[in-house]
Amino acid sequence: MPTLNLYTNLPVDAVTTSDILKDATKAVAKIIGKPESYVMILVNGGVPMAFAGTEAPAAYGELISIGGLAPSVNAKLSSTIADILQTKLSIDSSRFYIKFYDVQRSFFGFNGSTF
Repeated sequence: MPTLNLYTNLPVDAVTTSDILKDATKAVAKIIGKPESYVMILVNGGVPMAFAGTEAPAAYGELISIGGLAPSVNAKLSSTIADILQTKLSIDSSRFYIKFYDVQRSFFGFNGSTF
């Protein structure tokens, strides 16, 4: 159930969005060690955003997971997602924040219940 929400101030076309969804799904699943069938990725483009006082290309992400997160895992996720954003959207890694949430099973719903 890892869920990655990505927000950027850049408009994102359908082809680029699809590429980001595919690449991020594979990366999150591999790094956290969960099946791709449980990974959800959301890409929100054109979000009004300022970073360091400018509206230059920037991004913000939140990754929520039931377990699988740790300092070394988070560092690898941060680096990998930043690389995807650099490759697909030319967003410099110095203009990207990501926040990690390790949640309890009962705090995440699925299929009409909780995990």
